Amino acid sequence: MSAAFGLSSARTQKRMENSGAVASDFVRNGRLTMKGTFEGRSAIFVFGFHAKKGLNHKTVYIASSGDAASDRALYEGFRQAYNIRFGKTDERAAPNLRAEGRIVLQNSWKPDKNTIISLSCNPEVKNRFPGESPGDYPIHLSYNFLKWSQ
Repeated sequence: MSAAFGLSSARTQKRMENSGAVASDFVRNGRLTMKGTFEGRSAIFVFGFHAKKGLNHKTVYIASSGDAASDRALYEGFRQAYNIRFGKTDERAAPNLRAEGRIVLQNSWKPDKNTIISLSCNPEVKNRFPGESPGDYPIHLSYNFLKWSQ
């Protein structure tokens, strides 16, 4: 997730490969998908690119450890760290877009006028061991750079 906003897709991919990630899909429609590790867990990385300005969106979907309590502890650790760094925000329950009648816990921070950081946790992920879909990963961390709209 250390790839800086504005990097080209080729430089972002190279930077992630240097960290041990592998491309799982080619750049299509301004998106690059890679697989790797994040905080010692399997993860899917999705990067979005503005046609002329480069990287403007990055999301990591973090796999479950297989233990709901451990997943919740990692999520809480992220939440506390971001609250310390960017100011306290309230956690809110939001509807799960993938499963009707279910909730997702969400947090958002706006460290500057152009960036939004979102952290979410799906405490009800049924598949404790991830499949190929980001929806099978309980913790999502997303950075959006708003200055460049697509």
